[in-house]
Amino acid sequence: MSLHPLVGHTELQARLTRAAESGRIPQSLLFRGPPGIGKQRLALWLASLVQCESPAGRPCGQCTSCRLASDLQHPDIHWFFPLPSPKKVSGDRRRQKLEEARVDELEARRANPLWTTGGDEAASIFLPIVEEIRARAVRRPAMGRSSVFVVGDAERMVPQASSPEAANAFLKLLEEPAADTLVFLTSSRPGALLPTIRSRVLEVRVTPPTPDEAQAFLVEHAGMDAAEAGAAARRTEGSIGTVLGLASEGTADVRVEAGSLLACAVRGSRSDRLRLAAGYPPAGARGAFSGMLDVLERTIRDAASVAAGVPDAVLDPGIADRITEMRSMPPERLVAAARHVETARDAASGNGNPQGIVAVLLADLAATLET
Repeated sequence: MSLHPLVGHTELQARLTRAAESGRIPQSLLFRGPPGIGKQRLALWLASLVQCESPAGRPCGQCTSCRLASDLQHPDIHWFFPLPSPKKVSGDRRRQKLEEARVDELEARRANPLWTTGGDEAASIFLPIVEEIRARAVRRPAMGRSSVFVVGDAERMVPQASSPEAANAFLKLLEEPAADTLVFLTSSRPGALLPTIRSRVLEVRVTPPTPDEAQAFLVEHAGMDAAEAGAAARRTEGSIGTVLGLASEGTADVRVEAGSLLACAVRGSRSDRLRLAAGYPPAGARGAFSGMLDVLERTIRDAASVAAGVPDAVLDPGIADRITEMRSMPPERLVAAARHVETARDAASGNGNPQGIVAVLLADLAATLET
C-alpha cells in the first residue's frame, strides 16, 4: 500500500508548485487548519514535490524519489508525529524506544492509508523525538535536494505546560536551520504552539476539500455508499478525517463517556459532579481524554443545531438525542456550553490535570445548562 491521493487544496497546490519551481519554498512552514482535512498529507505532498527528479510537472509520481515518498521510504523525508511515552525507560533508551514506535506507526500507516489519529494513551512530541529530529537535521541529504521534516500535530510539542523543553529544543532548529533543511509543521490548534515557534515559521492556511471532493474520496477509497458519503461530507464540511474517525473502532466507548459526563452536568448534583471528576486520573490529559472532549464538544454543538432547527448541520446523528432535554434549550446557551468544552480542551492540550479540568468543566456546564 502507499499514501492515499491528496484531496482538494488545488489552488494551494498550484501556489506551492510555483514557489518550488522558482526556488522560493520557505525553510519553515506551518500548515494550519481544521482537523481531518489533510494537512499532513499536503505537507508530505510538498516534500515529494521538493524531492521529485522530474524537471516539470512535479511531483511526477513516477521517478524513484516520488515512488519512495509515496511508500514512506524516502531517506530524506522524515515524518514525525505525537507518540505515547514508552514505559519504564529513560535517557537514550527512551529515544530509541520512541524511534522504534515511530517506525512501527509508519508501517501501520503504510498498510492502512486511511489511518486516523487517536489511541488509548497520551501522545506527545517529547524531547527525545525533537533530539532525533535535530540529529537528522545536521546530516547531509542521502539522495535528494534537501532533508525535509514533516511534523504533524506540532501543538503537542509541549508535554507539560510548565516544562516546554521539547518546544524550546525545536526552536533552536528553526533559529539556525541548515541550508539544505526544510521543516513543515501542521497544526489544528496553532494557538497552543509557543509564540516563539510561530514567529519563525510562515503560516499557510489550509481549507477543507469541498463536500463534493470529500464525497468522491469516501466513495472511492473508503467504500462508502454515495448518499451516506455525501451526507457525511456535508455535515463535516469536507473533513474526511472526522468522517473516518466517527466510523473507527473504539468511538462507541468515547461517546458513552462523553454522554455520561454531559448527563452528570445536566442532571447531577454538585456531589455527583465532584465524584465523577475524582474518578479521572491526575495526569494524562492528552490522547483518549482529549478525544473524549472532542466528542463532547461535537455532541453539544449537534444539540445546538437541533435546537436551532437545522438538523442537517448535525455532525454525528444520534448523539445529541441522548440528552433529550437539551433539544429544547436555547441554542445560544448550548453554544456557550460548547465554548466551555473548548476551554477545557485547551487545558488538556497543555497536559493539565484531568481531575481538575473535569471538575471545572462540569461546574461551568451545570451553570450554563441549568434547566
